[in-house]
Amino acid sequence: MAALSVSVPEATPRAGRDLRGHRVPELNYPARVLLVVAGIPGAGKTTLLKRLFPRPGVRLLDSEQARLRLSPYLGAVPYKYWRPLVHAAHYARLYRALRGPESVVVHESGTRAWATRLITDAARRADRRTHLLLLDVDPADALAGQEARKRRVRRSSFATHVRKWRDLLGAVADPAHRIHQGVATITIIDRPAAAALTAIRFDGLSLASSTAPAHPGPALLRAA
Repeated sequence: MAALSVSVPEATPRAGRDLRGHRVPELNYPARVLLVVAGIPGAGKTTLLKRLFPRPGVRLLDSEQARLRLSPYLGAVPYKYWRPLVHAAHYARLYRALRGPESVVVHESGTRAWATRLITDAARRADRRTHLLLLDVDPADALAGQEARKRRVRRSSFATHVRKWRDLLGAVADPAHRIHQGVATITIIDRPAAAALTAIRFDGLSLASSTAPAHPGPALLRAA
């Protein structure tokens, strides 16, 4: 089935689509933007990003990279004591990347409002637009994802992530919510939609031809 499309200027806030249940082979953003890929622990963000990147002209940042760099020096210490240092190193790398020539993709949970504000504020100061890509999965599937990667989050912490994720989706669904003021677009995908993606590009703003579900769905995003 051919994709529906609507023109959406890049600078227009509140632009975005719910693509859960759709199959879109490519997402295409403007060059030199910041793309935040978010989801609860175990959602599949790392799997998706490792499959689609690296790409020329794109800088991929994940706090796990900072953790791996510091672990030879601090690995003998329980991680909870040096986690703040990992986050500080991660955001320092992000600030440097935002001042470079590449498009930037950053891996985040999306469940820490302060971190999202910090990132979008840094992008704005670097004269970049921020786009959110939200990977929405069932908590049971996310727990299975944690088991598969042998990286389990504490039960209480995971419950907090799930609760805040639901709050985030509620905010996205409200056009008047302030979350729409700090970003150019918000796109929601699920696991099947993520699996169907073959590329995330940074040379326009469009969703390539899509296979839509049987029920009516949203128009897909396309812009010059």
